[in-house]
Amino acid sequence: MAFRDQVRRFEGKNVKVETVNGNFFGKLIEVKSSTIILREHDNDRRTIIRDSKIIAVTEHDHDC
Repeated sequence: MAFRDQVRRFEGKNVKVETVNGNFFGKLIEVKSSTIILREHDNDRRTIIRDSKIIAVTEHDHDC
């Protein structure tokens, strides 16, 4: 299954993205063919993450 198909089910949800550079928490805004766009909780900043840097994407409760 392709990257886009696997991650698309998390669009609009709060997620935790584990990457080789650390972890990001936020709302998954959009999934492109090889990148995801995340709106971070802490600073309301858009973050673009390439799929080659992603280790895992999991649903995450914002309250935790």
